[in-house]
Amino acid sequence: MSTTRDPALRFSVPLGYAGAMLVLFFVVPLGIMLAVSFYHRTESYYERGFEFDSYIRAGQELYLNAFLTSVEFAAIASVVSVLIAVPFAYFVSRLRPRPQVLTLIFVLCAMSLSEVIVAFGWSIILSRGSGISNLFVWLGLMERPQSWARGYWAVLIGLTYFNLPFAVVMMFPGFSRLNPEVIEAARTLGAGPWTMFRTVILPLMSRTLIATTLVLFIFTMGALVTPLWLGGPKEWMIANYISDEVMTRSNFPFGAALAMIYLAVTILFLLVVWRLSGRERKAV
Repeated sequence: MSTTRDPALRFSVPLGYAGAMLVLFFVVPLGIMLAVSFYHRTESYYERGFEFDSYIRAGQELYLNAFLTSVEFAAIASVVSVLIAVPFAYFVSRLRPRPQVLTLIFVLCAMSLSEVIVAFGWSIILSRGSGISNLFVWLGLMERPQSWARGYWAVLIGLTYFNLPFAVVMMFPGFSRLNPEVIEAARTLGAGPWTMFRTVILPLMSRTLIATTLVLFIFTMGALVTPLWLGGPKEWMIANYISDEVMTRSNFPFGAALAMIYLAVTILFLLVVWRLSGRERKAV
């Protein structure tokens, strides 16, 4: 009997521990945030209640635009990051062991940078005093230096740069596991590098590309520092408004309501994309 119970015990203990951690650190905080989103906001703090005022306020044009801005930035930055990282990850997977390890170390070093450091670095690069525009003036491409540190493109550049090392790390294992015989067969049949990459490698990596894009989308939807440092109020994402309501105005019910809507929008977007990608895979 011990031989039949021990395997079940070894399986149930880690599973129970993982389930307990999930409930304790995800389900319970999420339930508390959901409850707080229905509380009543007082003049100085909040009190228990059940009302929809916070959700009604979240329907104002200001916050709807913030949600649209968040989805726009997250979608564009994640797709652009994947497009840039795909050839680089494939190139790294074809390197010899020693240069491959050195390149991955460099990528991991870049990935270890926090969003604060990345946003601060790009604010300097795009500034007028010591930014890249001074190099353009020295090369004769511009008459005087300009500041590009505040605006739509600055935020998009910062978000894309922050996502790049994550995209490379997530796609590298998939490229490394590609069967070299398939690539060699494509070359034998006369396929050029671009044709082989487009018709053979990318279809084999489609699931990895979709998964990477979805993960980067989730990361970018919660960006806080980059829109704050590299953009203006028009470029604020929903995380900036949640932080402002909770940290500055102490409006916890409204901040919790925005967070719950943000979670719902993210899940809905992921379900739609995953459903569409599933239909495409079935069609193929």
